[in-house]
Amino acid sequence: MKKIYILDSSAILSGKPLYLEGKIVIPESIEREVVKEDPKLLQIFLGRDVRYEKPSKKSLDEVNRVAEDLGEKERLSDVDKEIIALALDHREEGDVCIITDDYSIQNVSSFLGLSYRGISEKGISERFKWGYRCEGCKKFFKRPYSSCPVCGSKLKPVVRKRTRV
Repeated sequence: MKKIYILDSSAILSGKPLYLEGKIVIPESIEREVVKEDPKLLQIFLGRDVRYEKPSKKSLDEVNRVAEDLGEKERLSDVDKEIIALALDHREEGDVCIITDDYSIQNVSSFLGLSYRGISEKGISERFKWGYRCEGCKKFFKRPYSSCPVCGSKLKPVVRKRTRV
């Protein structure tokens, strides 16, 4: 089975050697980000099977739906969502693995049945569903608000449910 790696910017910007055999997919938005930071970092991929792609709308919608359900939507950047969506787009082609140290990407990926691996960090050992508790009235909400709709106080993220990976 063909191995496909989806790279997060942390994998490239870490400067650590990447021993990846197979196809490498990098979101176009990360390519732009890395080129701004240090164009030489992309030279490590010369002569390798590397593609710069945009994810499908269908996969982005799926990522947004799951991220919303998990309480991760606010924690994930648009680029983070693109990484996960690209993994969904390629899952029919082979064994897909996201290379990232971002715990929110790993959390959402885990719920979607996608593989991931860290560069500098071990990775998550538990999956979380997040909720939000008001610091004033202590009311619990499944989704974030700019302030508590009941008393106007600040909402604090709390783990709603945890399961072992």
